[in-house]
Amino acid sequence: MMWILVRAVAADGPEEFKRWGEWAAILAALSGSLGIIIQVWGKRARRVDPPVVDEDRIGRAVADLAGRIRRDWAEEAVRREVTRPAPVLVRWSSTGRPAAARQFVVDDQLGGEWHHFPLSGKTDEPNNDSNDIVAAFRSLPHRQLMVLGKPGAGKTVFAMLLTLGLIRRPAAGEPVPVLLSIHLWDAAELLDDFVACRLAEDYGDVLAAHGDPLAVARRLVEDQRVLPVLDGLDELPADAVAEAMDRLDLFAAAGRPLVVTCRGDEYEEAVARSRVLSRAAVVELASVEVEDAITYLSQPVPDPRWEPVFAHLRAHQDGPLAKALSTPLMVALARSTYQAGSTADPVDLLDVAQTAAGQRAVEARLMADFVPAVYAPRPRRLASDQSQAGVHYHPEKAQRWLTFLARHMSEHGVQDVGWWELSPLIRTVFVTLAGLLVTLMTALLFVPVFGPVFGLAVTAVAGLVTVVVVVQTGGPPQSIHAEETTPRSALSTERARAISRGVGGGALIGVAIGLLLAILLGLGIGYAVLLVAVLGGAYTLATALDHPWGSFLVARFWLGVTGRLPFGLPRFLEDAHRRGVLRQSGARYQFRHLILQEHLAGGASPLTAEPPSVTLAPQQADGHRPKQHQQRVRLCVASVGLAFLGLFVLSTGEWAPNYRSGDRPETIMDVSCGGAGGSPSCVEYVAGYQWPVGPGGRVDTTFTFPNRQRVIQFQGMGGEFRLLPSNDCANAVLRWQISIDGQLWRSGEVHATTGRLDTPRAAPQQAKTVVVSARRVDTEPCAAVLHWDRPTGQYRGVTSGFGPWG
Repeated sequence: MMWILVRAVAADGPEEFKRWGEWAAILAALSGSLGIIIQVWGKRARRVDPPVVDEDRIGRAVADLAGRIRRDWAEEAVRREVTRPAPVLVRWSSTGRPAAARQFVVDDQLGGEWHHFPLSGKTDEPNNDSNDIVAAFRSLPHRQLMVLGKPGAGKTVFAMLLTLGLIRRPAAGEPVPVLLSIHLWDAAELLDDFVACRLAEDYGDVLAAHGDPLAVARRLVEDQRVLPVLDGLDELPADAVAEAMDRLDLFAAAGRPLVVTCRGDEYEEAVARSRVLSRAAVVELASVEVEDAITYLSQPVPDPRWEPVFAHLRAHQDGPLAKALSTPLMVALARSTYQAGSTADPVDLLDVAQTAAGQRAVEARLMADFVPAVYAPRPRRLASDQSQAGVHYHPEKAQRWLTFLARHMSEHGVQDVGWWELSPLIRTVFVTLAGLLVTLMTALLFVPVFGPVFGLAVTAVAGLVTVVVVVQTGGPPQSIHAEETTPRSALSTERARAISRGVGGGALIGVAIGLLLAILLGLGIGYAVLLVAVLGGAYTLATALDHPWGSFLVARFWLGVTGRLPFGLPRFLEDAHRRGVLRQSGARYQFRHLILQEHLAGGASPLTAEPPSVTLAPQQADGHRPKQHQQRVRLCVASVGLAFLGLFVLSTGEWAPNYRSGDRPETIMDVSCGGAGGSPSCVEYVAGYQWPVGPGGRVDTTFTFPNRQRVIQFQGMGGEFRLLPSNDCANAVLRWQISIDGQLWRSGEVHATTGRLDTPRAAPQQAKTVVVSARRVDTEPCAAVLHWDRPTGQYRGVTSGFGPWG
C-alpha cells in the first residue's frame, strides 16, 4: 500500500495517477475481503460454548488439587515455623461478641445465644488424631466458622492448621479446603466468582490438566467441591467490610461451607452496620499463656540464655514482657530473633520491658531485631536451610531493601506485590527511556540527512511526541498472564514471551519496514543497512519495553543503581521467603504479617485508603493493558518511520551539478536573497554554464552532484539549453544530449531562435555522474555559445539544504 501511495503521488500526469488509483482499488477490495474473513473467523474462534467438564475429570481435578494444597501448605507451615517442631499453643473458644443464635448454628431448637453453647479447643499439630480445630469444625452441621482475634493473635495460623488438618485426614465426601487471602476481593463481586478466579490463578497449572482452569474452578465451586478458607476479612477497605459480610452471608445461606478470619473489633463494627453470618459459629483466639510461650521458645531444645527471661515471665505474668509475648506473632519473632547461634541475647528484653513504653517497646524491639537477626551470618546452618547455601546478604542492606519494599506497598495500599508491579516506581525513567529510544532513532535517521540544525529539531519533536504519548496512555505495563502460580514460573514465562515477541515480532516488523523504506527510497547499500538496523533494533527494544518483563528489567536496573533494591531482586525475594520474612501468595509476595510491614514502613499502613485491586479472570489478564494503552512505544517508533516516508513523498529539491572533468564551462553565478524582520539572508547559487563551440566542434563535460549524505530519488535534469544571441552566428545549430551514469536520458537540438526536445528516458534512482555532450551540425564559420540556463538535478525525497527548506 505504501508503494502504491508513493507511486501515485509521484505520478507525472493524470493517466499515470489513474492507473495507480485502479491498483489501489483492487488492493482495497482484496484487503477488505481478507479483513472480513479474518474478523468472522476470529469471532467464531472467540465464541466459547459453555464448557462441559465431566464428572470423572472433576474427580481427578479434586484429587490433584488436594495433593497440591497439601504439599504447598505443609512446606509453607515449615517455612513459617508453624509446625517446626510444633505450633504455638493458642486456646480458643466461643466468642461473646455478636453472633448468630444457637438454634441456627447447631440446629438446636432450645434457642439461646451462641456463646451459651461453648465451643473450645487449642491449636494442635495438624497430624494429631485428636486435633481440636478439625473436630470442632466437623461437629458444626453447616460447616461455617468465623474466627476472630486481635492483631498477631494467630488467625492465619489457625486457618493454616485447619486446612492442613482437614486435607491430611479427609472425610468421605468432604470438600477440599482452599486457604485464600481475601484482601484482593472486591466486595461488589460475587464470592463464587472471586473464589473461582483465585483457584484458577493460584492453581491454574493443576487445573489445566483437566480442562480450562477457570471452567474447572467454577465447576468445583458450584458443586461445593472446595471449602473456601478466607483469611483477612479485616484487611478489606473499612467501608467494604459491611458489604462483604452481606456477600458472605449470601454465599453461606445456600448451605455452602466456609471459614473466615477477621479481627474482633473490625468484626463488631461490620456486624453493627450489616449483619452476622446467619449460620456460622464464631470463635475467638485467646492470648498466649506464659507457660505455652515458654514451651514454644524452648523448642527444639532448651537454650540457657532464655532462663532469666522465663523466670521473669513466671514471676510477672501480667507484666509488659508477658503481655508483649501474648500473641503467636511476637512469640515467633522472639524465637527467630534469638535462635541458637544468634549473637543477640534475649536477656536484653528484660531491660526493654522496664522502660516507660513497656509492652510497646518490647514489640518494637522484636520487630526491629527480627530482620537483622535472620540475615546475620551463622557458623552452621540447619539441614533444612541448605537451600540458602551461598546466598548471603548483609543485614543492613537487607533491612534497607525490605524497608523500601514495605514503604512502596504501604504507599499504594497493598499487602502483596509481584515483581512486575515494581515498574510504577520507575515511571519517570520508563517515560524518559522511551523518549530517548525514539529520539536516538530519529537522530540516526535524520541528522545525517538534514544536517545538525534541522535534523536535531525533528529529533526533538519526535522525542517530545513520544513522551506525551507514553504519559497520556499510562506508565509501564503492570500485569502478567494469570495462569502463572509462582514468582519464578511467572518470571520465566514472561521472559520467554518478551523475547519471543521482541525477536519474532518487533525485530521482524522493524526490519520489514526498514527494507520497504529502503526499496521505496532507492537507498544506497550503506544507508539502507543503517535504516534496517535502526528500525529493527528500535522495534525490538520497543516491544520489550512494552512488556512486563521488559519494564521489570528497567525497574530492576534503576532500583539497583540507586540502591533501593538489589540487582538480583528475584533471588533476594526467594531468599527472604525461605528465611520467613516474606510469604508467598500465588505469584506475589507478602510480608510475614501486616504488623511487620507496617513497622518496616515506619508507621501504620493506609491499607483502607482505597479499594483493593480487582482480581482479573485468567482469560482477561493476558499480560497487556487495555487496547488504547497497547503498543504505545511501538506506535511512537512507527510514527517516526511514517514521518520519514511522508517527508520523502512530500519533499522535492534541486541541486546544481558540479564540474568534474572534460571541457570546462564558464560558470555563471547569481545571488538569491530573502528573509524577514530586516535581516535578509543571501545565498549564492549556480545560474548557468556556458561553452563556446566553434565550427564543427563539440564539447563533452562530466558533472557530479554534491557529495553529501541524502535519502532521495533522482528524477532527472532540469534547466534549458539555448544559444546566446549573436549577430555573427545567428544560424548556428547544436545537437545536445544528457547521459546519466552512461545511459542516454534526453537529447535535443537548439537553434538561435527555437529548439527541439526529445522525450526523456527513465532515470536511475541514484545518479552519480551526468555527462553533457554537444556538437555543431551547421557549417557557419563562427563561434556559437551554448548556454545551460538553471542547470539542476531534480530529486524527490528527504533532501538537505534547499527545496521546501530553502
